[in-house]
Amino acid sequence: MKKAKTLFGEQFIFLFMVAFFVFMAFASPQFRTHYNLFNLWLDVVITSILGIGMTFVIITAGIDLSVASSLVLSAMIGAILMSKGQSVFFSFLVMLAVGLGFGLFNGVMITRLKMVPFIVTLGTLSLGRGLAMLSTRAKSVYGFPEIVTRIGSGEIGYFPIAGLIVIFLYIVAWYILSRTVFGRSVYLVGSNPRAARLSGIDVERVRSFAYLLSGLCAAIAAFIQMGRLNAAKPNMLYGLELDVISAVVLGGASLFGGKGNVLGTLWGAMVIVLIRNAMVLFGVSVYYHQVVKGLVILAAVFIDILRSGVLKRR
Repeated sequence: MKKAKTLFGEQFIFLFMVAFFVFMAFASPQFRTHYNLFNLWLDVVITSILGIGMTFVIITAGIDLSVASSLVLSAMIGAILMSKGQSVFFSFLVMLAVGLGFGLFNGVMITRLKMVPFIVTLGTLSLGRGLAMLSTRAKSVYGFPEIVTRIGSGEIGYFPIAGLIVIFLYIVAWYILSRTVFGRSVYLVGSNPRAARLSGIDVERVRSFAYLLSGLCAAIAAFIQMGRLNAAKPNMLYGLELDVISAVVLGGASLFGGKGNVLGTLWGAMVIVLIRNAMVLFGVSVYYHQVVKGLVILAAVFIDILRSGVLKRR
C-alpha cells in the first residue's frame, strides 16, 4: 500500500505533468507559442478553481457532479444583470449568492435528508443546466464591461490576471486544509465520521460547508469564464465536472474520503488540460476526445483503488 502511494501520489503526477509538458514543447511548435500557452493556462484556471471546492467535497467522501452547471447558471444570471445595466460588483455578488445557494441546496439534501451525494448532484447538474437554458431561452449573452474581460483574459506582462487569482485561492485553500481546525475536521470526517462525531465535530456541518465551498468556487470560475469569452453561453463547458473530478483524484484525493490536497489537484488539473490541448494540436478527431476522457477517468479511479489498497484487502 505504501508503494502505491509513492508511485501514484502527488509527486508522480507532478513529474508526469512536467515530462508531458517538455514532450509537447519539442513535439509541437504550436504548443510553444504565446497564444497557446496563454489559453492553456486559462483552461487550467477554470478547471483548477472548480477543483479546489471539489477537493474539499471528495475528502469528506462526497462528490459534486453539479459544479459545471452551477458555474453556467451563475454566469447566465450575472450576464443578464450586467446586460440590464447593473454594476459589475452587484452582479458578482449575486453570482456568488447563486453559487452558494447551489452548494447549500446540495449540502442540505445530502446531510439533512440523508440522500446519496451522487444522486443529489446528478439531479442538480440537470437542474442547473435547465435553469441556465430557461433564463435566456437558450440564447447567449454577449458584451460585458472592460473590467470583466480584463480579469478573465487580461495579463500582467506575460502572466494572466486570472492566474494570480488562482494562486491566491490555492494559498487560501492550502492554509485552510493544513493549518486550521476546520481543515483537520474535513480529513477526519472523510476518513472516520464516527470518530469525528465522538470528537465533538459536527459532521453534517463540515460536509455542508464543503459543498458551500464548491458552489463558491463555481461562481468565481463563472466570472472568469465570462470575462475570457466576453460571453455567457448556457451550453458551455459540458462534461467539465468529469475533468474536475479526474483532476482531483489524479492529484491524490481518494473517492473513499480522508485523503487529498489542493496542490495535487493543481497538478492533476494541468495534466487534464495538457492532454486535451495535445489532442487538439495533433489533430485528433473530436470523436476520440470522449474516448480519451473516458480512459483518463477510468485510470484515475483505478489509481485511487490502488492507493486505497482495496484490491489488496480482497
